[in-house]
Amino acid sequence: MKKITAFFRNMRIRSKLLGGFTLIFILATLLGGTAIYFQVKSTIEANIESELKNSTETILNMVKTAAGTSIKNHLRAVAEKNKQIIEAIYEDYQSGRMTEEAAKVLAKKILLSQTIGKTGYLYCVRSDGIAPIHPRPGVAGNNFLDQWFVREQIRLKDGYLEYDWKNPEEDHEKPKALYMSYFEPWDWIISASSYRDEFKELVNVSDFKDSILALLFGKTGYAYVLDSKGNLIVHPTLSGNYFDAQGRDGQFFIHEICRLKNGKLIYSWKNPGETAFRKKIVLFNYIPEYDWIVACSSYLDEMYAPLNTIRNIILLAVCVIMALVFFLSLWITGSVLHPLRHLMNRLSLGASGDLSVRMPVTSKDEIGQLAGFFNKFMETLELYNANLTAEIKIQKRIETALRLSEEMFSKAFQCSPSGMFIASLKDGRVINVNDSFLNFTGYTHSNIIDNDLAALGFFQNKTDGPKLMKQLTQKRHLKNMEIKFQMATGENRTGLLSAEIVELWGEECILAAMEDLTESRQLEREILTISEQERQKIAMELHDDICPQLIGIEVMTKILVEKLEEKAIDEASDAFKIRQFILDTIAKTRQLSKGLSPVNLSDHGFDLSLEELANYIQEVFGIVCVFKYSGGHPIRDNSVATHLYYIAHEAVHNAARHSNAKKISIDLTISPQKITLIVRDDGRGMDTVQHAHGMGLKIMTYRAQRIGATLNITQHATGGTLVRLDIET
Repeated sequence: MKKITAFFRNMRIRSKLLGGFTLIFILATLLGGTAIYFQVKSTIEANIESELKNSTETILNMVKTAAGTSIKNHLRAVAEKNKQIIEAIYEDYQSGRMTEEAAKVLAKKILLSQTIGKTGYLYCVRSDGIAPIHPRPGVAGNNFLDQWFVREQIRLKDGYLEYDWKNPEEDHEKPKALYMSYFEPWDWIISASSYRDEFKELVNVSDFKDSILALLFGKTGYAYVLDSKGNLIVHPTLSGNYFDAQGRDGQFFIHEICRLKNGKLIYSWKNPGETAFRKKIVLFNYIPEYDWIVACSSYLDEMYAPLNTIRNIILLAVCVIMALVFFLSLWITGSVLHPLRHLMNRLSLGASGDLSVRMPVTSKDEIGQLAGFFNKFMETLELYNANLTAEIKIQKRIETALRLSEEMFSKAFQCSPSGMFIASLKDGRVINVNDSFLNFTGYTHSNIIDNDLAALGFFQNKTDGPKLMKQLTQKRHLKNMEIKFQMATGENRTGLLSAEIVELWGEECILAAMEDLTESRQLEREILTISEQERQKIAMELHDDICPQLIGIEVMTKILVEKLEEKAIDEASDAFKIRQFILDTIAKTRQLSKGLSPVNLSDHGFDLSLEELANYIQEVFGIVCVFKYSGGHPIRDNSVATHLYYIAHEAVHNAARHSNAKKISIDLTISPQKITLIVRDDGRGMDTVQHAHGMGLKIMTYRAQRIGATLNITQHATGGTLVRLDIET
């Protein structure tokens, strides 16, 4: 098969075109001819079968009509003859030769003495539906208006009528016929009735034999009639019984026709005097009343004679088309291949390096267009060759610069004091790490390369790894993400991670840098502890030293005011003002002392402390500060309450000092599942606050992390800054 395929693939275009055109036209002609042949064959078969079927139906109706006419005439003769007899008896009654009763008895005796066929008889019925005369016992004298044919007899009174009837002793109805004649004086409808199948012998074949034999199908096709025992009733050449007649291969086709009685059959038959069997088709119908089978037959070769002519025409057309296609293909291939050979020679020159070669355009057909395209291609190729030469020189310089850049990147990566690693964005697999990363994580180069950091247990918090990948996928970069990581020794540390997505080695990678913040965070905790201690120390000094001293001064001032008032000295009012200023100073000092070192918040009430903070801001800074509290679940952990208080303290003071706010709101919501603290102002916004107090915001973030809370500082849509802290309880 491969050799045949290779042979056809390597054939010349002339041979391919010649063979292809010839094969296509031959196949098209053969397919079209075959379709026409079978369509004509199907049409001929349908027409012949339709003709045979129609002829069979015609003969069947002809036989039924002839038989019906014979039956009708016979019954009519019987009915009218008996009417004449009764009329003669009636004349005897009218002439006085007998009484009317005797005349009716005589008429009844005559009618009942006659039979029609095997079981047929005569009876009378009146217009009221009563049968005065009937041969069957128990029927005479009964009313039969419930029978439709009796009602029809009463309506017609004279004429022929067919109906189905079942006697009491019979299993099923059978077709019957009657002829009636009306005798008006006695209101008798004289009816001659009999089953139709008993009149077979009355049918005269000669009435329709010539009409059947006159039907011809093709040259020698004919119609015939036989009974179910194989006896030929009507046939153009044969007579007698052919029940055991055989076709070719011992086919008993008469057996089959007599068995089926209705249908179509194809069989082989040889007429007397013929030397060979020929295929015949026969369509047949059954007349059950007479046990006759009416058949129409024709030879198949006579039916299909027009097909032989069509076949010869198709074969002749194929030969003529082959000759025309052959010469036409030679002319077409010559007109196409000569310019193609010329173009191939020019292409050969171009392939050897001569890009200046061109093809003359001598026509506007596809060959001419191809020549024009070739010339444009060579012009473009010549231009591209010049550009490519220049680009190669530039590319060499770029490659040199890129190699130097890669070397610099590699050196910077390895020498960076920050721990750096490169990982695949697709699967998180570590591709490369520098020495600084290995030094502060304790891992070795061999057990971290080609592994996922999450799988190694690097992230102390298992959600940090998926969170890192999600943020990088969405934002393409990550800056200063604080994580908890675990060294190879199992020691838990704190790190600050920055990363972004870069394309390296043909894939998207994560380039990350990390610093160890463990000691920095420890130092921050110590500084915060010292700050808390100093805050408490200052608060104690204010509360225990300065406040008593101010109280002493206030008492002395009070005594001084009283003495001056006793002496009615004008400066007494000034001394009173000084005393009021001292009292305000004592109150503010106590408030400041509580703010610097609040009492046990879980016992004192966290909500009360925030309310005092709001009052302090309003009194000291003159800014409207509103505190709202919802929830009846107190905070039991004093450490959590303390950090929450100082976060609120820092946020409120930032807003009061740096945002130019006119109103500050503090909202606290406590439920069994969650604590939410919101500080909002209507000032200049978040950027100003962040710029002015960067360290304060860091301390707020640190406190939130210490108690496992989520802190978000955003600019509100309507203006101002919104600080929101959520902690799960």
